[in-house]
Amino acid sequence: MNTQTLNGITLETLKNYSTAATQAVVAYKLGGHRLVSVVNSTLANSVYPRTAKLAPRATVRLDEVRGNVSDVVTKGIDEIADRTVKAIKSGSAAAAAQLTKVSKFATGIDNQIVANGLQSAARLTMPGANVALLVSSKVVEGANALADAAGARPLRKAVRKTAAGVKRNAAPVVRKTKAAARKATRRAA
Repeated sequence: MNTQTLNGITLETLKNYSTAATQAVVAYKLGGHRLVSVVNSTLANSVYPRTAKLAPRATVRLDEVRGNVSDVVTKGIDEIADRTVKAIKSGSAAAAAQLTKVSKFATGIDNQIVANGLQSAARLTMPGANVALLVSSKVVEGANALADAAGARPLRKAVRKTAAGVKRNAAPVVRKTKAAARKATRRAA
């Protein structure tokens, strides 16, 4: 029992840190895009109008090069973020699988002395695990705040709106399906 509780707390802590790492990557990606956008707009609004008066051809060529460099930087930011998220997901999944495997192994031990020792270790470890879970939840809150500051909040709002719309549109279909299932059950009875 204690091993499973310890396992559950540890898995939740692992999930929290995975979420925090993913949110940090989202903040990196959005912040990188914002930086590229600021540099581009500064050049377009402040520098190019001045240089266009002196060297119009050079300004056009610089604008083309800036566009190409901007595209390369943006693709690099996206690629790094996407691969990092994949690494976080695969690492988290592997760690959770190993933790579950060890927990099942510990649960299946028949030797009473070893089983009692593992349960005692689990009881002694629980306060530390609870503190780690609390810390990880605070880290997630901070990572969410960081991602929101970088501009993730509108994205999450859009996802929630889309999900709500899908749920709203699916509700009549679900009701009809449940009603049909009830009718079929009554007929069968």
